[in-house]
Amino acid sequence: MDINEAIREVIELTHGEATKSGASVQTQLADGLPFIEGDRVELQQVLLNLIMNALEAMSGVSDSSRQLFVSSDKADSDCVLVTVRDSGPGFAPHGAEDVFAPFYTTKPTGLGMGLSICRSIIEARGGRLWASANVPRGAVVQFTVPAHPAALSSWGA
Repeated sequence: MDINEAIREVIELTHGEATKSGASVQTQLADGLPFIEGDRVELQQVLLNLIMNALEAMSGVSDSSRQLFVSSDKADSDCVLVTVRDSGPGFAPHGAEDVFAPFYTTKPTGLGMGLSICRSIIEARGGRLWASANVPRGAVVQFTVPAHPAALSSWGA
């Protein structure tokens, strides 16, 4: 599947929520990325969860600084990298890994399963999902997914 097409579709799907929350959404999608291995619906579920989490996290910051940035790029070892970066409050110190634990939530009504499920989906496809702090403020959640083997020959691998 084409990861950039999946990203565009999820951005379009979440456009109303981004507008309602006053967030500015920007993308930087690399040209010429290979097709990736993966189920389109599952990968869109991961993207939807990451984008909605970012929009919810930014709801407590001033309107002028609600920025969501989604990018795709080539990664090492024949993978594609997707990054979702926000200007929300970020993670507790040394807490970026905690957000992937089942039933861990910072939301009053959250179940704490979204990021755990996202990590399972990505890892089942041979990828990796992790989080870090965005400087000066916010969170960065990134994942890699392997390129489809047939795409690697045309990608220079």
